[in-house]
Parts: sequence; C-alpha cells; structure tokens
Amino acid sequence: MRRAGSIVLLVTALVLASCGGSPEPVAIRLLDLFDAATIEGTVAVDPVEPTEWRFDGTGTVPLPDPPDSNDANDDDDDGEQAAQADRRETFGWAAYHDIEGFGVVEGRLVGTSGELGLLHAMRPDSLDENDLLQAVEITMRVSAGTRVGVTFNGGRQLNEDRILRTIRNAPEPPLYAELEPGDEVHTYRLENPGRSFSIGRLRHILVQPTDAADAEFAIESVRLIPRKEHLRSVASGPGWQGLDEIYRETIVSRAPERLTIDLELPAHPWLELAVGTIEDAPVTFTVGVTTGSGETTLWRRTVTLPRRWETRRIELGAYAGQQVTLSLSLDGDEDGLVGFWGTPVVRNSGARPTRAASTNTEARAALADGGSRTPQGVIVFLADTLRRDHLDMYGHGRATAPRLSRLAAEGVRFADAISPATWTKVAVPSLLSSIYPASHGIVGMADRLPSGATTLAEAFRGAGYATFATSSVSFTGKLSNLHQGAEVLHERASIDNDDLGHSGAKTARTYVDRFLTWLDDHDDVPFFAFIHVFDPHDPFEPYPPYDLLWASPTGKEEHAARLEQVGESLGDDRRVADGNRFGPERFPNREELEAAGVDPDVYVSHQLDWYDGSIRGLDAEIARLMEGLEEHGVADDTLFAFLSDHGEEFLDHGWGWHGNTVYGESVNVPLLLRWPGVLPAGMVVDRTVESLSLMPTLLELAGIPVPETAQGQSLLPLVVSAADPTSLGWIDRPAFSERKRIPSNRERADYDVDQYSVVSDGWKLVRNVDPPEGMPEFELYDHADDPLNHHDVTADHPDIVERLTEELAGRLRYAEARTLPTDEDAAEGLSPEELRRLRSLGYIR
Repeated sequence: MRRAGSIVLLVTALVLASCGGSPEPVAIRLLDLFDAATIEGTVAVDPVEPTEWRFDGTGTVPLPDPPDSNDANDDDDDGEQAAQADRRETFGWAAYHDIEGFGVVEGRLVGTSGELGLLHAMRPDSLDENDLLQAVEITMRVSAGTRVGVTFNGGRQLNEDRILRTIRNAPEPPLYAELEPGDEVHTYRLENPGRSFSIGRLRHILVQPTDAADAEFAIESVRLIPRKEHLRSVASGPGWQGLDEIYRETIVSRAPERLTIDLELPAHPWLELAVGTIEDAPVTFTVGVTTGSGETTLWRRTVTLPRRWETRRIELGAYAGQQVTLSLSLDGDEDGLVGFWGTPVVRNSGARPTRAASTNTEARAALADGGSRTPQGVIVFLADTLRRDHLDMYGHGRATAPRLSRLAAEGVRFADAISPATWTKVAVPSLLSSIYPASHGIVGMADRLPSGATTLAEAFRGAGYATFATSSVSFTGKLSNLHQGAEVLHERASIDNDDLGHSGAKTARTYVDRFLTWLDDHDDVPFFAFIHVFDPHDPFEPYPPYDLLWASPTGKEEHAARLEQVGESLGDDRRVADGNRFGPERFPNREELEAAGVDPDVYVSHQLDWYDGSIRGLDAEIARLMEGLEEHGVADDTLFAFLSDHGEEFLDHGWGWHGNTVYGESVNVPLLLRWPGVLPAGMVVDRTVESLSLMPTLLELAGIPVPETAQGQSLLPLVVSAADPTSLGWIDRPAFSERKRIPSNRERADYDVDQYSVVSDGWKLVRNVDPPEGMPEFELYDHADDPLNHHDVTADHPDIVERLTEELAGRLRYAEARTLPTDEDAAEGLSPEELRRLRSLGYIR
C-alpha cells in the first residue's frame, strides 16, 4: 500500500525547477495546504428539512393526492394518479414485485421478499430537479440477506419486463449497502461516489430490501439526500465536486466564511480558479492578498447562475517573491450558501520541473537531447475501439488517418502493440496505471481502480503539471476511480447529445475544443492531458462529409432494412431482452444474419464503411488539435502519445462488438509517440510490446519516477537500440492479454468462457478456460502471418504450445501475486482524517 500522504496528496511537494540555481515551485495547490489554512466566519447553518418517508406518519413526503375525476382523461398521468391514490395507506409505496404480506404495521412498512422483492415509489415533487442525489438512507430491520439496493428509472411508465431483466442482469444495484440481518433496526446509507444521479431523471424509485428469498423486512423510514442538503451537513474543506458534470479538485466553503493561507510566491505567479454555486441565490466570491502594506482585493465575482463553472486567471506578478496571505471569501444574502473554489492553484509561469535522478537512464541519455529536457506538455490521446489494421499507417488500403500518418512519420510508431484487455472498463485502468487486469481486479461495471494504484495523472500532478482529462463513457471517469490526479475532468454526461447531432459517440470535436480552451490559460506552465474520445465506437455512422466518404448514399436505408430483417428473425423477446442500444439488432452474429437471410459480408461491409469514415473524422480533429498546439507555441515541446484501448469485432470470428475474445481484432492496437527534437522521426519499432508500458515510457521521458506498482517497462531501450535493447535494461517477456466474463445473473452460453493470451517470439497462444465440448483449451497462431488468428496450428507445433503455456501461466502468476489491496484493506492503516480526505476526493467509498 502506498504511503497515506501520496494517496491523499496532503503533503505539498514544492516541485522544483532550476532557475539560476534557485529553487522555484512549479505549482502550489491550495487544496494540499488546506490543513494549514485559517477559516473565519463559520456559522451554524439551520438543517434543511429532510425528504423522508416515515411510516408512522411523521415523514415530510406528502401522501398521494386522492383520485380526481377531472383528470380522468389525462393521457399521460391518469394511470399513474390512480396507482398513487391506491397507495395512500402505504404513504405512496407499493409492492412492485415478489412481495407478500405488504402493508404498514405499527408504523413500519412490512412484507416478505421473494426471489426478487421490489418496492416502488415516485420521486417526491419537492425535490429540486436540477440537483443531484447524494445518497439514500433506509432505516429498517431485515431477517436475512446480504445486500439492500436501490434502482432508479426515468421513464414516464415502467416496463416491468425490462426493469426486472435489468436488475437481474446487473452485478449489483446502482446504490447498495451491506445488510446486518437480525432483530435489530439499522440505518443503511446507500451512496456511490463514482456515479452521479440527476434528480430530474429519477422518476421512479425501486428498493430491493434484501437479496434473500423468504426474508421479512420492516422499514421505519426512507430518506432521499440531495447534494445541497449533504454539503450543508459537512465541514468546509477539500472535495471532488462537479457542476454540469465537469468535476474539479475543489475547496467547498459556505457564506460568510473567509479562508486565509500564508504563501511564499514564486517568481512569476498567477492564481488559477474556477468558481461556482449549486443554489439559486447569488453568492459573491472575493480573492484578496495581504502583505506588510495591507490587504488588497484582487478579484470579485458575484455568481447568479448556478451549476456551472466560471474560470479565472488572476495575475499575482506584483507580489512575486513575497510572503503573502491569500484570502478566499464568500458572501451571500443568507448564511450557509455553498460556494465551490475549483482548482485553486498558484502556478509559476515558465517554470519547469527538474528531472528525478532515478530517471537519468542510459536509454534516456541516448536520445537526441542527451536526456536534458522535460516536456512542457504531455498529451495521451486515446481513441476508443480502434483496431490498428484500419489505419493507413498500419497498411490499411484506405487513407483513414493521414494526419496520424504524418505524426507517425515525425515520431516513433510501434508496429505490434498489444492491449491487456478487450473492453474499455478493464483496459483503460490498466493503460493509465500500468497494472494488469488480474492485479487491479476490475472485471465488471461497478469495479473501481483501487486507490493504491498511481495513475498517470497523479504522477504528473505530483511533478507540478496542471492536469486535464476527458471521459467519453462513464468507465473512464470517476465511476472507475480514474479521476485520481486529474484537477479537472469532463465526464461524458457533460456533453449534451443534441450538440453531437445524430451520434452520441463522436466526442473528439467537442473535447478538442474544450482542451484548447483550457490550454489558453495553461500554455505557459507544464500540463498533462488525457483526452479520451469515442469516435470509432458504435454507433458507427460518422458526421458529414465522412458518412459518405466510403459508404453508399443508399447504404443507410439498406442497412436499416437489414437490421429490421434480423430483428424480425430474432423475435420480439430477444430484441427487448438485449435492449435498443447494444442489442443484437445492431450486432447480430454470423449465424443470426444467415438465419435471417442477410448476407453477413454485405452487412459488415456497410459497418466498415462507416467505421472507416468515423476514423477519418477523428483524424480531422487530431489535425485541429495539433494546429491548436502550434498556435499556442507548444507543439514541439509536447510529448504526444496516441493509442487505443482495444479493437472491434466485425464477424472476424463470427461476432460483432468487442469484449468477446482475445483474438487480434480485439487486442492489436495502435501506439505512436511524438516529441520533436527528442524522439527519432520516422522510426518503427517492430518488436511486440504491451500498451501497458506506455506509463513508464512517458514518465522516463518526462523525468518522473515510475511508481512501484507499475508493471510495464519503459520502451525507450527499443527506441534507442532495436538491435540490442537488453543492454539498456529491456526484459524480453510475452505480451499478456485477458478477457473475463462480466459478472451477471443472466444465463450464459457455453462458449462464453474466460480467455487469456500471450504473444511471444512471433507466436500467439490463446487459452480458453474450462471450455465446453468442441472448444479447444489451447489455440496457437503464427502472429506475424496470421495477426487476426484465423488458422490454428496447435497440432503442428506441440513444443511451442508447451513453451507458451508455461509463459502464459507465469504471466498470470505474476499478475495475481501483485493484486492490489482493496480500499477496505488499505483503509485499515489510515487515520480518520486521512480517510475523510480520501472520501471527500472520491478515491474510496
């Protein structure tokens, strides 16, 4: 487990840069200095009236209105009103599914749960639809079970079949808590720091009191806790707060508080701030500075529009090199109004971090700069779902990415990079932490990267870099704990789908815009950005003009007709069961297409036309990103990395989508690095590498120590000495990938097995774990001649199968022996204050 200080980021390391021999801080984060701050003006705040059902009649949620004959013809709400009217005796709650003996007895909502017992209530009208739901508290007694859960639905009417299917197939509910069954009453707080729940989208509340059949429950109360109420109940201090789904490291304060911090300012100081509120009342933010000459107001802003950030760069040059007291003050018409001081950092314009001595390796010194430089900027640009054989720089017949090809010609391209996993939820945490999936433990939707892992953003933040991140799916944001180290994170929900046109997958245009806007204030300081875009991902249809770049003008209508034909063949039950977004009507397998009378090759051909067009659209945004870097004067001083997390299956082995197998179409990914004047231009590294090694490579280039938890190895020896990299510390080892079944309660097909693979010495071995009859346990492929793994040559090379079987087992043993401690285990060694800080930042639950 890492030291508590490195997890919580409490200890402010003044990252030093050489400036005429005098040490200069690169960044001074007020968040890290909060314990040394003084807070004045804290007042007691009257508690907010809770939103609570109490089944003894003392709750605050009103009873449903009685039936009104005047509304009998309301097409939207008549059924709902009638249902609510029937619930007056149970305070608006109903036994939705599999509950016996339901009713209110002696002030408690009681019943006996079946296999999947569910209670239902409508969201109270008193809640602010613009707020977020922080938690649900349930006070009850339950006779048996391990977990109480809450699920939400935003539809006007509930589809019972779909609701039950969703709950059964989910590995766990959106909110849950561990039960303490028995005769005693307990209060359970159900909270998930990795997810945001917009109250306006939570129309229906479904409670599963227990996961045990034939278990009796008696509920005293159910309380909904909005974020506004939660923030009024906790002390001011550091946190991870979002406005309109853009999250920042934040100091939370309340009017009329005044926070002061003593600082010694560097040579070229300026203060970065983003301020915002969550309530409708105006709040005034004031920044002041006090020196021996008195106090001066530097900036004042009254915020009247809540739920958005207002960014500001405040110059402090007049106080350079002085000892000052910086003050942050809030004022409002009433006490207790909450204000967010987002990303409060004093930055030092022009300063650079010094290289750590441990990174002055022979390989680094052999590069063109002699190992003397550190990059001002580092950008990791990750294009989701991009298989490398659809890029022209990897030999594709279409010019899908001319700008990327140019970047490869200006840098280093890795010809055979292998991803450690086959879908985003598992792969991206590995890429950003250099930790194998078998070590970080992420398998399903609800799993999170343990806080004991160090992310790329954390490493660069610790070195003084300003850090920026985007997420194009919840898997790559705070849901997976990948906000660790990011000073600002744009979650996918921050993008209005209407702004993206027909497809919610094409995020590069929006995120390039947002990054370049952020860079306007950060082009004079070291910066790190993780830009995750979704453009190659389904839905494949690209923006114009790329939609018709290779696809036929009639292709869209013809493809829709084929989808309808497949849907009719599969039947309504299958179509509903798998939903509209990821259902088989969009990703039928080869057998289903043939059974529907649809030519699989024609079906896939249109998908590939759109897929390639989406890549070309993405490439245009990368070109625009590079133009922006040039306009800011940092293009040649930015270390740029481009890669993907995994590929995509287009019936290569009979299946569509991804996450199904570890074959080449899923794990063969692009990887290139560009840093003019340091990395050689036009170099191609032919040796097989793991994309897991990106993190140690970037850190060695930037002069930042590699975390002990990292399991990849720097790729610089391959860049410097392709003929003899071992002389520079390179270790020959196989590239290891894994695919595990996602936890689910749904029935699985026999062929849905865990898979592992290794690539070594030009061969690839696939292991199918506990295969059904007819499926081999091992498959062997000539990796160079058969990169998509179509011709199994196991029978021809038993000696190679035996050798690679042991290598695969060794890689798996290595990873499993380095399993990170869970956050629960790690928390045992931390103080209450350290735990509070970790929870406030969302690093642990």
